[in-house]
Amino acid sequence: MDESRTTLAEAVEFEATFAEKLTAAVREKLLPFAGHVSGTVFEAAIGKVIEQAAKVLDVPFAELLTGAWERYPEIRELADARLHPSGEETMLELAEHRFAWEYAPKIEIVFNETYPVSIPLGVTVGVKVIGGVLVVQGGRFRELRSGKLEVGVALTVAEQPAGSRIKDVQLPRVLRFGDGVPIRDAVPVGRIATPEPAAVVANS
Repeated sequence: MDESRTTLAEAVEFEATFAEKLTAAVREKLLPFAGHVSGTVFEAAIGKVIEQAAKVLDVPFAELLTGAWERYPEIRELADARLHPSGEETMLELAEHRFAWEYAPKIEIVFNETYPVSIPLGVTVGVKVIGGVLVVQGGRFRELRSGKLEVGVALTVAEQPAGSRIKDVQLPRVLRFGDGVPIRDAVPVGRIATPEPAAVVANS
């Protein structure tokens, strides 16, 4: 098993933690339209919204970590070939630190091509790195050794809370980042949001 591909949804057990509360919140939001379609179509539309919400968390937390770490000057310095030849393995002991991301996907549902409704979701993700040794070689993140993480996720539907979870993530003694993740140039820090609304069409 490649633990570096473990997603946020898996880490916080989305199905067990959020699915029921999120379903209830979405059902309440769509209830005014229930009389315009069959029960089967109504429930299918709710299911599609939950599916889209799960997709937001369907990202390996290792990708989030490496993308955040590369913003630090002291870590980008490890990718400098003038200071660290490609064959050299460099290790950096990590102090406790945190990262946070915000997503604001909006899901558009159209019932019978006549009744449009917008479902605004809010997703807040927090990761606390409690410790570990980061290994860099050849300008790439290679491993996290003895790493400890805590992951938190909170969801809202139309600005109303729909569940939250904070969970310790069990990492292997050595978490390998596949063939290595390149350390890119610095990128601006900011909120992450879904650029376009996801569309769901529900017809009876």
